[in-house]
Amino acid sequence: MALFTDAEIVTLDDLLQFETSLVQVASSHGINVDTKIKLATDAVSDKLLLWLLRAGASDPQYLKRRLLGLSTVVVTPVLQRWVCFESLSRFFAEAYNVQLNTRFQGKWTEYQNEAAEASDLVFMSGLGIVYNPLPRPAMPLVSIQNGTSPAFAMFIETTWVDSRGTESAVSPVNGLILNGASTIAVAMAEGALNAPSAAVGWNVYAGTTEDQLTRQNTAPLQIGSTWQLPGTGLVDGPEASGGQQPNYYIVLPRLSQRG
Repeated sequence: MALFTDAEIVTLDDLLQFETSLVQVASSHGINVDTKIKLATDAVSDKLLLWLLRAGASDPQYLKRRLLGLSTVVVTPVLQRWVCFESLSRFFAEAYNVQLNTRFQGKWTEYQNEAAEASDLVFMSGLGIVYNPLPRPAMPLVSIQNGTSPAFAMFIETTWVDSRGTESAVSPVNGLILNGASTIAVAMAEGALNAPSAAVGWNVYAGTTEDQLTRQNTAPLQIGSTWQLPGTGLVDGPEASGGQQPNYYIVLPRLSQRG
């Protein structure tokens, strides 16, 4: 799972699972979906941080919470749904205010209620926390060099790894086309100086299609090192783990009673 402070914990693709007409409505009404996602994420962020500050000693990191912020909070499925529904509520609120269409007003109310229910589920199930956060890496740096690989398309993503083999969420995918008689070298964009303190290495995932990337290294690569595509080509290793699982759940105190 991603961390709450990772980039793009909710994207347009996530919202399209609930509203397939979103792009059409956004285009015809001049609504920026990314702006609504950011506003929703910020609003949820403010509520979560306030909740955590009120949690006191039930938060194992409460003495450092103001410094840590939400950097150790895991985006569980129900937390992601909350951000999705909050985003959709704000989207349809603007759509209604632009056109005063009762259909949009109904969607606005629907997603307001869905967001409230999702926030209650986060409250009841607890907020997932990790002790040693591994932020999602930035898009990997990929360079083409002389080599022996044939012409083909390749997609690459990376993860950070800690001493227990735990992985971060995967980086954004970097894609390129090899034109033959070439190879590639991959490096982490953060280099060695900006690696997370909990990281001891990194993994590289690659494939010829964007949705089927497998690990290419048998052991974590050294921080600051570069991975090079071998002459034997890609290997069919395991897929990425999907990010960190919570080490602890905090049941959050209610900010106010709902009527």
